[in-house]
Amino acid sequence: MNTVFKPRMNNSAPQSKSRHWLPAIVLMSAFLQSAYAGTPPPAEQMAVSTAAVDSAARAGATELAPTEMAIARDKLAQAKAAMTDGKDQRALMLAEAAQVDALLAEAKARNIQAGKAATELRESNRVLRQEIERGAK
Repeated sequence: MNTVFKPRMNNSAPQSKSRHWLPAIVLMSAFLQSAYAGTPPPAEQMAVSTAAVDSAARAGATELAPTEMAIARDKLAQAKAAMTDGKDQRALMLAEAAQVDALLAEAKARNIQAGKAATELRESNRVLRQEIERGAK
């Protein structure tokens, strides 16, 4: 039998590299868990979000942008429930989303109001031109 000597491949190098990263991954995981676990209750964001929803309602968003207002109010209610349950990170996320939705609702309501005002102004200008033309004859 003619056997050819084949040197063994050293497969331990990639394994040692992966073992090298294992402590770093464990530390990063622990850090992220502590960061999320240590999130304080988002009381300030809840106040800002509540104020945004109230401002949108005063701007007429309840009537002019009802879908957006309903979404903002629903997310704010979910945020309050999450905060009560001690899920502060989820509460913060929902409160921020509620604020954005309330701002959208307010912007939409103000846009609709501006469109109505522009239409009224055009109509007023049309009537005024007619009166001027009648007086010139």
